[in-house]
Amino acid sequence: MLQFLPVSEGNIIAIRASGKLTHEDYQAFLPRLEEQIKQLGKVSILVELDNFQGWELEAAKDDFKFGMAHLDDIERFAIVGEKSWERWMALMAKPFMGPGRVRFFSRDELQKAWDWLREPQLMAQAAEQVTAYSNIVAGVDFSLHAKRAVKRAVDIAKHYKATLTLVHVVPEIVPYPAYYGDSITGYIYDPVLLAKQNQELIDLGRKQLESYIETLDTDVTIIPEVLSGDAGRALVSYLEAQNPDLTVLGNEHKKGLSKLLGSTASYVQDHARCEVLIVPFIPEAGFNDENTD
Repeated sequence: MLQFLPVSEGNIIAIRASGKLTHEDYQAFLPRLEEQIKQLGKVSILVELDNFQGWELEAAKDDFKFGMAHLDDIERFAIVGEKSWERWMALMAKPFMGPGRVRFFSRDELQKAWDWLREPQLMAQAAEQVTAYSNIVAGVDFSLHAKRAVKRAVDIAKHYKATLTLVHVVPEIVPYPAYYGDSITGYIYDPVLLAKQNQELIDLGRKQLESYIETLDTDVTIIPEVLSGDAGRALVSYLEAQNPDLTVLGNEHKKGLSKLLGSTASYVQDHARCEVLIVPFIPEAGFNDENTD
């Protein structure tokens, strides 16, 4: 038996298939499905197989003819089932539907199937719902390319009347290993001294950051933030916790091996979930160093 499942959103059609499908099932069902496709245009279809036992020969032909006639009308096709041969149905459909348009989900992955079908609509909605920036973060290590990126961040914050946070990451002093031959036998450190040294680095970084902010001469609200650790990982962790609208980072133009090794900016761009603007610094392009002071 074929029956529609009620759907209250977008261009998704949900169908439940159970038992062994017959030619009569398709004769009764397909005209209604055709009408929905005509009304909705390009659709995504979810077929939930529940105690499914396959097709009679004529029903299988009906299914194939319908699929071939509407290849261009189906955006995504999700099959939800629990048997290994049902998974093969999705594999067999892929050459006809094309890559990325057909997926099989187990019964336990029903919600994941719905998420996959909704994804194009959510992305389209997100593209239409671009909002003004209200919370901007810029990373600064006091290099020329970082200072140039901060100036860009200040301009953007001023335009949108946004709050700007400048984040500086200081290196963390960690326990050093004790070796016996080629093996590490443990770590040597004084926890009190280590905490004191790291706090001193943080305090020094904050003083340097606050002094730098005073030179910017802007009416934009700027919040200083000093972190400790690896620059890339610390920034990504901070961004995940703060959820800003935009992150602005400077990046030195690199060549050869340096380019292959990557940078803090590229690491953040690959791992952060907010918008990331990377401002390149290319001295040979005629950039005037005076603009960064």
